[in-house]
Amino acid sequence: MKIGDHILVDGKFPATILYIGLVDDHPGQWIGIEYWNQQGKHNGTFNEKFYFQTKHQLTGSFIRQQRIQFGNSFTQAIYKQYIKAFSNDYIMTDINYSLFGKQYSDYAVDLSSIIRIDLSSQWVNEFDDNDYIYNNLRQIKELNIRQNLIKNWSQLWIVLDKYFPELEILNVSNSRMNFDLNPSNEYKYVKQIVLIDTDNDCYLFEHIFKYFPNLNHIHLDLNYLTFISELFVDQIKYLTYLSLSDNPTLIHWDPFINRLGILKYLQELFINNCGIEQIKLPNQDESNELFPSLKYLYMSDNKISTYSSINELSRISSLISLSILRNPIYGLNQFENETAKQMIIARLPNLTHLNRVLINRNERRGAEIDYLQRYAQDYFDQNLDFINEHRQYQTLINKHGEPIRPNTNQTFKKKGLCIRPDLLKVIFELGDENERKIEKKIPSSMTIAKLKTFVRRLFSSQLTNNIQFNLFVVIDQKHKELMSNDYQDIQFYLGNYFLNDNNDQPSIIRIETI
Repeated sequence: MKIGDHILVDGKFPATILYIGLVDDHPGQWIGIEYWNQQGKHNGTFNEKFYFQTKHQLTGSFIRQQRIQFGNSFTQAIYKQYIKAFSNDYIMTDINYSLFGKQYSDYAVDLSSIIRIDLSSQWVNEFDDNDYIYNNLRQIKELNIRQNLIKNWSQLWIVLDKYFPELEILNVSNSRMNFDLNPSNEYKYVKQIVLIDTDNDCYLFEHIFKYFPNLNHIHLDLNYLTFISELFVDQIKYLTYLSLSDNPTLIHWDPFINRLGILKYLQELFINNCGIEQIKLPNQDESNELFPSLKYLYMSDNKISTYSSINELSRISSLISLSILRNPIYGLNQFENETAKQMIIARLPNLTHLNRVLINRNERRGAEIDYLQRYAQDYFDQNLDFINEHRQYQTLINKHGEPIRPNTNQTFKKKGLCIRPDLLKVIFELGDENERKIEKKIPSSMTIAKLKTFVRRLFSSQLTNNIQFNLFVVIDQKHKELMSNDYQDIQFYLGNYFLNDNNDQPSIIRIETI
């Protein structure tokens, strides 16, 4: 046991030894450690005396040696994971003793048929010398040693060079390996590398990835990324998939995320929970379009609060799927959330999935018409920044026609029907054999196009996507009015009946299939 060793505390908490010795006023020998993922008691300074220095605050602690375990060698881990079923014994040093009448080497031969080695949670601490075992694993394509106690990358380089020539996927997540020596070779067959929770910034990954020149999948979640360098990007030019989620110190889209835009094969990008507040792409001509192949963007749990960021994403023409849940751009209630969803759909014309849910044709049409009408006043006022703020507006006008010019002088008396100034109480009545009725509160400013989308969801089992329907305002038992103009808001149709004697009752909107 020495300073720098990686250990397990109580058999389950990984840590690094940073001090061995005496502690004032506490008899006996103590081991000073830094937990990897557990909260400790201090940073190495205890009772105002410095003993060691942790990398992070409140991750240090003193423990007794009895609580320490050192994990397994690679051979021991292989035995426990793949051969233990043949015996209750554990192999230690003698690899030739008998297991149920067979030699250990007989079972080792069976390893030659394995393509994927998974030693996750076996806490591998070294690659010991056992050529017989390694030679039976030369065919493996994937090596997963997630949750390991290996101290240095040089230990890994040796076995990759010597024993795993066909390896394509490497997972060394949940580790704290030091980059001590450069490898002697490049690992051209490795296509995917997983380095989740390794407590590193971009500097280390710059060093590592230059020895894996053909990577197409990289996972760097749960690290301490604060930046993305041009050198880093230059070394991953064939990448199609990149996951950077849960790096809350990354923060800046510009310039760091924008640097990834030159990766011409990148199709999927995960940047959930990275503290990003704003999306801003640089002004470039179409010949230098950023993110030319990006189809799937996942950025939930960030801090996006304005539609200007969504407008920027409209410049990524290949984008078809966006996940942006739990960002401030969504509201505090169902209607605000629905409005945000509609505004996002309308601003991104090529989007087919939002938050991993398919956008059907009717939903897109309703969102686009609602968007046109919502900003109609600004459009007719010809505000100077309108085109920059609404890049898709003119395209949508060409598609659906001009919105209705708002009548700013139009007022309605809303006694009885308004739950709040902007909410109306409405009973939706489905005109089928069951005559099902559902009462809801809806915004008076909701367009008919958006209302149709809302109704289709309300009666999702009856109004499937292939069924068309009309909406009618029920005036009395004998009369109803077709809500025919998708651009008009609900108030336009219900306002004529606000003065009826029954205006303390909910309005009735009837749904009839075509």
